[in-house]
Amino acid sequence: MADTCRITRECALKALWPASVADDSPTFITRTFGALTKAVDEALELERDLSHSLSWDPASTGVQEAAEARWLDCLKLSGDILTAQVVSAEDLPMQRMSMLLHFLIESTGAEEARRFQQLFHENQELFTVEDGDCQALLQTGARQMNALIELSVAAEAQNFLPN
Repeated sequence: MADTCRITRECALKALWPASVADDSPTFITRTFGALTKAVDEALELERDLSHSLSWDPASTGVQEAAEARWLDCLKLSGDILTAQVVSAEDLPMQRMSMLLHFLIESTGAEEARRFQQLFHENQELFTVEDGDCQALLQTGARQMNALIELSVAAEAQNFLPN
């Protein structure tokens, strides 16, 4: 009987531990915030493609629609984060950054975008966490905040150029 191989699933072993000990997986907010930062990066890339001097090229048709769809995805993801239950200390700063990105995506001009940036800098302690991985995500969000403001400023400047 000692020679018999015992087969035990890993998940069965994990289930023996209390949830607080065994569960160190990222929260819903952390996972969704990671997806949000990827979606914002993709949307920014599409916007850069649209601002390129050859954006009139027929081969680039559909880029505007893809960019708009990606921005809508970003708004949906940020909305999911804002309505999610906070379960860890890292969740609240990510909810705040998500809200900031949401407002920047919906901002109507460079002045409004700069005001959100100013609020971020005045309250930067509200956007920090101890966890290194979560802090890296928040830093990505801050980088994206700056990119969104640059995009807003560039769009406003382009609207003021004579045709």
